[in-house]
Amino acid sequence: MDIIKTKKTPFYKKKAAVFSVAAALFAGAVYGFAQVDFASATVKRSNLLTAEVKAGEFTIKVSGHGVLAPRDVRWVASNVEGKVEKILMKPGAAVNQGDLIVELANPELKQKVEELQWERTALEAELAALKVSQQTKLLDMQASLLQTKMAYDKANMRLQAEEQLIQKGNATVSRLDYESSKLTVSQLKETLAIDKRREMQLGENLKANLTAQQARLEKLNKTIERAEFQLASLKVVAPVSGILQAMPLELGQRVSLGSNVAKFAKQDDLIAELKIPELKASAIALGQSVAIDTRFNTIMGKVKRIDPAVVEGTVQVDVELETPLPQEARPDLSVDGDIIVAKKSNTLYVRRPAFSQAERTLSAFKLVENGRYAEKVAVTYGKASSTEIEIVTGLAVGDQVVISEQSEFSRHARVALN
Repeated sequence: MDIIKTKKTPFYKKKAAVFSVAAALFAGAVYGFAQVDFASATVKRSNLLTAEVKAGEFTIKVSGHGVLAPRDVRWVASNVEGKVEKILMKPGAAVNQGDLIVELANPELKQKVEELQWERTALEAELAALKVSQQTKLLDMQASLLQTKMAYDKANMRLQAEEQLIQKGNATVSRLDYESSKLTVSQLKETLAIDKRREMQLGENLKANLTAQQARLEKLNKTIERAEFQLASLKVVAPVSGILQAMPLELGQRVSLGSNVAKFAKQDDLIAELKIPELKASAIALGQSVAIDTRFNTIMGKVKRIDPAVVEGTVQVDVELETPLPQEARPDLSVDGDIIVAKKSNTLYVRRPAFSQAERTLSAFKLVENGRYAEKVAVTYGKASSTEIEIVTGLAVGDQVVISEQSEFSRHARVALN
């Protein structure tokens, strides 16, 4: 039986084949690596925000949020106790001075005013009667004085006649009659003097009584005036033209004396109240220019007041508005404000990257090779504004810098952008 023998491939031919396959694989690997970006990380370009380094005047700003607030706020307090009967205006309504806002009810007060008016009528009648009575007493006193004076004049004339007759030696007048006439004249003279003093005292007494009665009437008039004022105060009116900002009342509510009824503010006389972070407030000074953004318009102003106290990590800055108010301006409107702290000319600056800090040297990612890569560079920052920061070293005009969040690739020195 014949045995078929298989022809074996020589060893040197097998080795050549292995080398050929290895060579092919190596060539493919080299080609593949040539097509791969050797950056240590890859980031989508659309996920990044970039900004261009610019040169020119750099404005250092401090920003804050706030509201437009009325310069003059008026709270109207109740001058009388009462119950809320009508509410004619609601918060937010535009009002004119004198417009009726709320009506209160107080029946007891109305009755009190009527009773006081009746009392005044009675007192006025008493005063009129007192004047008539005083005039009568004064006339009676004047009549009595006149009679005494007439009697004195008559007796004095008789005495003078008797004295002349006695001097001529006329015996028709006795010495006794003469002396009696002298006594009568003396008595009447004293009586006349007393009556004059009585008339004067009567006049002063009548005047004092009249003054006292008039004072009681005046006091009653003041009481009535106060009561009528309280009665009129049951109708609460707007003290100024503007906006009704608040009214903490409900129908049927009992209002006590001195309770706040409504809050008013002038719509065309506003200021801006900005809340500035306490760490940035040290750069702010009175008189600095401020741009107030209402979302629709920009209003220019100046720093008028800086609150000395820190409240919840912020400092309140009041801004005096200098340009005409736009149509949307109203109390409590939310606004943003940029306070211009300083200006520097011929300066490199860029929109602030995330985590950048003033006066520090930190890393930043700069776009290179036509934006295909972002490469980490050391950048020394200078003064910082709210939205921009000064570049001292590390970047040049026209450089594109990543300003968005970088924590995802910050550990790499170079990233590819696709």
